[in-house]
Amino acid sequence: MKTVRALVMVSLVVAVAGCGSNSSQPAARETSTTTVPKSTTTTGEHDTEHGKEHGPDHHVPAPKPAKPLPVLPDGTLDPDGVDLSGIEGVTAEQQKYAEKLLVDTINILPVGSSYEEALANGFVTVGDESTGEEHLIRWDRMNDDVYLDPSEPESLVYKVDQTGVRTLEAAMFFMPERFTLDNVPMAAGKLMQFHVHEDLCFFPPPSGRLAGFRVIGEPCADGTNGLPNLMAHVWIRPNACGPFAALTGVGGGQVKEGEEVSCLAEHGSHGL
Repeated sequence: MKTVRALVMVSLVVAVAGCGSNSSQPAARETSTTTVPKSTTTTGEHDTEHGKEHGPDHHVPAPKPAKPLPVLPDGTLDPDGVDLSGIEGVTAEQQKYAEKLLVDTINILPVGSSYEEALANGFVTVGDESTGEEHLIRWDRMNDDVYLDPSEPESLVYKVDQTGVRTLEAAMFFMPERFTLDNVPMAAGKLMQFHVHEDLCFFPPPSGRLAGFRVIGEPCADGTNGLPNLMAHVWIRPNACGPFAALTGVGGGQVKEGEEVSCLAEHGSHGL
């Protein structure tokens, strides 16, 4: 009798367990081992997961506002104070690249780049000193595979005062001719805008001097050539439109169709 009673109890337990399940429901899906990063916000809201708000420890702060770049007593930008944050649409990687390029240019460009040293090292003037900005170019570097490198700049820009004193204030980096406004690398994003001078003609090296202007689309005069290479400035001294600004007016060149000439006044500096 004890054996029969035990069998009855076992049957009841199995029957009760079966009532708690639904054989028509699908089996549980396998959990993915791929880690999906949580989305972040820059609006001051907390991250959420499954509709629940995390505590203040998970608060994502808004980006720092853009601010002018600090200037050292000698009139150059302070490399220790370079902060290019606060520009909408610029990624962290683009900001990091632009900041490094600027800091490296501030630190490296002046070495061996006094006006006399530059001339001795193969740079030649394009003869635009009357504008107050004089460009010296190393024409042999224009189409090599080294670009955006402050240790080997294609062009140096000097401020020329009324007494003729020249002060180094920027590099102008040229890209090889294979790059156009449609395929130029945008490692710095909106922080650095490339331009081209389709309106200028130059005498060929070794002179390399500016020969004059032309109507865009028209050929240069005999014995002179256009300048198809893209270019971008990196200023080591204050510029009201930021450290990657082009010159103003006719000196600013042409940018990609549909764009306006960039002026990031948020990072602009006006000196001491």
